[in-house]
Parts: sequence; structure tokens; C-alpha cells
Amino acid sequence: MFHFKQFSIDDEGATMKVGTDALLLGAMAEPAIAPKSILDIGTGCGILALMMAQRFHESVIDAIDIDIQTSAVANTNFQNSPWSGRMKAIHISLQEYAEQCRDNSKAKYDLIISNPPYFSNSLRNTNPRKRLARHDDTLPIETLFTLSRQMLSPIGTLSVIIPSSGILRAVTASQSAMLSLASVSNICNRPNNPPKLAIMQFSNSADCEPQVKTYYLRDSDNSYSQWYNQMAGPYLAHLNQN
Repeated sequence: MFHFKQFSIDDEGATMKVGTDALLLGAMAEPAIAPKSILDIGTGCGILALMMAQRFHESVIDAIDIDIQTSAVANTNFQNSPWSGRMKAIHISLQEYAEQCRDNSKAKYDLIISNPPYFSNSLRNTNPRKRLARHDDTLPIETLFTLSRQMLSPIGTLSVIIPSSGILRAVTASQSAMLSLASVSNICNRPNNPPKLAIMQFSNSADCEPQVKTYYLRDSDNSYSQWYNQMAGPYLAHLNQN
């Protein structure tokens, strides 16, 4: 276990908690190959990158975020982890980072992961840092897909988690970016509830028939499902959160 710092989102010291979304994506991202290089877009406090380091022992992980404070917190978490030698947090926008990668033909990733901001055309949060983290003003999903495609290796995988209501938009964006949908994991709160989240994986290789599966976070008695406990347990056991 290592000490894991979350990040403040206002002057009173409130923190952005490690959410179920990040844990789900970190546990369920399935690259086509064991990745040697991983990029985490919008890393926040770094939980996704840390999960990748725990899962893939040979990988080198770059984690970018447009917010300078969260980038600093992610870097602290990386340095406090057992995997610090393979991890780097960078304060930069995806657009700027993609431009740097274009100038370096070797900068290709076997896996790109992102828990992107997904509110669009909705009421803006008055807190500028919450607004940056949650609204897609600075990173529409179309931009995320197009720039990720440029940075993927020939057999690379892009894994994202989005609200189920955004699936069609994501599929359309992936087609424009020339990425193939490989799988959709629908996440429901409970049995018989409609899906609320989707973990979608896109391939940089040829078209394939996408696999579609459904999972439940909780059982009918509102306790966490056996599936969720088995999936998230190994990662939560590493975190001593403040």
C-alpha cells in the first residue's frame, strides 16, 4: 500500500474523489498486446496511470493533464508509488502534446486510455476547475479520437469510459478518425436497470466484429456485486487515500 493524494478543486480544500469510472476503466482496459507504452489523457490525480503500472509490469506510462495542480498531484502520487521509475506526469493539453508527438515519429503508444470530460451543451459549473474536468469545451470527443489515432501504434488500442447516452457520438467520432470499434462493456447499476456507462475500446487495426457485454455494479440488495469486488479489489488494496 502507498499513500495516495487526491487533488483539491476549490479554495476550501474540497477534493475530487477517486471515482468508480476510473476504477472500471483501469481494470477493464484490454489492449491488443501487452503494451510497452501507455498514454493516460486527462490523468487527474493519476489513478488510471497507476492502475496501468500495476497491471502491465513492463510498460512506460506518460500521463498528461491540462490542469497544472492536478498534474503536480499526479506526479506526487507516481513518486510515492512502487512504479515511479516507469511513470511521468506532464502538464500539457492533448492538442499540444499531439503536436509534439507529430514531430517525433517514435512517439507511438500501444494503449491510450482516457476518462474524458463528457458534459456537452449543459449548464456550466461555476467552479472553473470542475468545469475543466467535466465539460468537453477544451476536449470534444471528436478531437480526442482524432489525436489519439495519430499517436497509436499500428496495433494500438484506445480505451475510454463514457455515459451510455454518448455511445452513438463516440462511434461516429471513431469512424471519422478511422478507428474500429472492438468492444463495448455496458455498466448497469443493478440487474434490470438500463446501462449508465460504457467502456469502449477501439482498435487501430482492421475492422472486427465488436464484442458487447453487460455488467452490474450492485446486486438487488444494493451491495456491491461479486464482479465489482473482484475487479476493483486488487487496486483499492494499494491505495491509502487522504
